[in-house]
This record gives sequence, structure tokens and C-alpha cells, in this order.
Amino acid sequence: MVSSSVKTIRVVVVDDHTLFAEGTVSLLSSESYISVVGTAKNGGDCLNIVKVEHPDVVLLDINLPDFCGTDLIEKIKELDSNVSIIMLTGQNPEEYVNASLNKGAHGFLLKDCTKTEMTTAIIQASSGKYYFSQNMAQYLRSVIVGEEISTNIIETEKIHGTSLTPKEIEIIDLIAQGLRNREIAATLGIKNRTVDFHVSNILSKLGVKSRLEAVLIYTKEKVESAKIG
Repeated sequence: MVSSSVKTIRVVVVDDHTLFAEGTVSLLSSESYISVVGTAKNGGDCLNIVKVEHPDVVLLDINLPDFCGTDLIEKIKELDSNVSIIMLTGQNPEEYVNASLNKGAHGFLLKDCTKTEMTTAIIQASSGKYYFSQNMAQYLRSVIVGEEISTNIIETEKIHGTSLTPKEIEIIDLIAQGLRNREIAATLGIKNRTVDFHVSNILSKLGVKSRLEAVLIYTKEKVESAKIG
């Protein structure tokens, strides 16, 4: 449950598919901490709304009638540099990822994502963090993480019935030490969004929703493995 003291997050939904846009607005409107301050079916309308409303987050479809969503990012940022933008896509987004992130997007959501995933993305983006749909890992790994993940088979460690990569193990060890994502990025010399991506993968693999749960499971399994060893 979100505290009533939490600042309301102002959101604009931009999508030319009426049914999807209306469904998204309906879902988000049921959350007391989210206020949908506008909807747009094209880039022009989006810019007009941003100029007037100055939202915290824009949910932006990649394909619009008058703009490619990637090209619209810079125009939105020119109007309000504080706006966080989450790209929406119903297709393989790989060709758009680099350009979108480099222009200032804070993440990607597949259109078949759950309400929980969408609201989590909005909360994270509104606080300057990155969020990527868990089902998009297959498209995003090589683009976001770059050379950190090789296409070759790499050594993994079995934790909670699944495999964590060496980089994920390194990151969860730092989480266990109390470091925040930005601190982990500085420690490892990697980008913030790369850490966010890895953390999202760790939570997904361990089947948990919070960093604390992940650390508890990881620590328990590590101790048990040491005893067996």
C-alpha cells in the first residue's frame, strides 16, 4: 500500500490505439498516487499537453501517426527536461533501445505487461530510475549491457532453482552490503541503467518483488551451499 503522504505522480498516456489508451487510463486511475493529466493520439497533441501540464512521466508509444516515439523524446525534453519517459511497444524493440536511452528515455514496457509492472515502472521513472519489462530481457541484454554479457556460454551459479550470472552475483553481493543502485554503478564502473537492468533480472529470477527478499534468499542459499561444500 502506498502512503497517502506520497506525492501524486502526474502521467500522460500517448498512444494512437484508443482501446489500449483508454484501458491504460482506467487502470492507472484506480491508483490514488497516480493522476492521468492527459492522453494523446499523436506527437503533436503530446507536446501540447506536456507544455501545459508538465507531467512527471510520459508513457510514450514508439509508433505514432506523425512521429517515431524515439524522435519525440528530445522534443518533450526541450519542453520539460524533468519529464521521465517510458517507451511502450508491442514489438521487438531492439532497434529502438539505444537511441531511446541515449535521448533520455527511462525504460521500456511491453504493451502486454501487467498493471503491477506498469505502476512499478511509473514509480521508478518518476524518481529517476530505469525500468525494463521483465519479458524484454531477450531483446535488451546485448544492447543495454553491451559486452558484459557474451553470446557464448558463461558460468552461472544456481540460486533458488535458477541461474544468476557472475555480474548478477557481484551486484547482489553489493546490495547485501547496503549499496544503492547508483552506488553499485559507481563501484563497478558501469551505467546506472545497467545496474537497474541487472537488479530487475535478479528479482525476476528469484521470483521476488523487493531487494530485501532477494538478499534474504540469496544469503540463505549461499550459507546452505557453504555447509554442503
